Amino acid sequence: MLRNIVFFLVFFLASCVENLVHVAVFDNGSFSVKYTSIGHKNDLLDSDFSHPKSDDKYTWVTSLSEKSENVGDNIWEKETILLSPTKTKLTFSNSSSLQYDIDLSKNSYLLWDSYTFQSNIKNLEIDLKYPEIVNYLNINEDDLSWLVPAKRYIFYESIKLYKNKNKIDQAIVDRIKNQIDTYISYVKEKDYEKEFSRKSSEIFIEALSPMSRRLSKSFFTDMTLIIDDLEKEFEKNTNLMLDSFTFSVVVPGNLRNTNATFISSLDNTIYWEFNFNDIATNHFNMYAHSIVINNLALQIFLLIILLLFAGFIWKKRLKKK
Repeated sequence: MLRNIVFFLVFFLASCVENLVHVAVFDNGSFSVKYTSIGHKNDLLDSDFSHPKSDDKYTWVTSLSEKSENVGDNIWEKETILLSPTKTKLTFSNSSSLQYDIDLSKNSYLLWDSYTFQSNIKNLEIDLKYPEIVNYLNINEDDLSWLVPAKRYIFYESIKLYKNKNKIDQAIVDRIKNQIDTYISYVKEKDYEKEFSRKSSEIFIEALSPMSRRLSKSFFTDMTLIIDDLEKEFEKNTNLMLDSFTFSVVVPGNLRNTNATFISSLDNTIYWEFNFNDIATNHFNMYAHSIVINNLALQIFLLIILLLFAGFIWKKRLKKK
């Protein structure tokens, strides 16, 4: 059991990062975004939660600095800021990283301005892809039995993708799946934690070694590329297991409605906190609505109403005379 716990720590703790996303909403309906991630340097440079990078539309400025006070702690801080505020929706759809969007809309009326903030974190679909991971969330941390179905999913999905692009007989596909299942059954009787910690493409090639002569070299080359791409997504999902996220938004005016985790009345900032469990099988949606009263327009409107009322009263008195 001690060996299993050590393996668990090596496998997961490398991904422990605290991610902070701060959105500042301005009166004109634009907003700025600031990302701050704190953790080990290597973890800040991986792709499970990537900071935005500059492109043709947006310019992002990134800095990386060491925050450790004690020698050997190796704690770093990565900060990324949107150089100029934007009024357009930000969408991050890279499948190898956390997928989400940030949107802000402003609607102006006669007496007030309305601001609506929305951000949606895409479901990781862990229950569909790796069902044993869902069970893992509620069991002892030294149980790594979910590795087997997770790897099996990568193998089966890779075969499916290969078959969609290449001509391959269904009988051969069935033999490949049977050989994979035979290999998995054999490994499970031994040290499957150690075995399945290797790259999936290496495991796949080894699993099919008894029938390698019946398959072309291009098959293994193409399958390796497909498997490696799927493994990137798998690594993203597992690396997110110990990451934490905090979204904070400063909205103008009076807050009318929100599903925030915490609201600070001191600086009109609202906060959402979530982790892997919150996005493993469900979307995580954030929203907030605030209004800014146009005091000058309101005063003019009330003055007009008052003058109209006074005029009405004056006319009634004149008629009585």
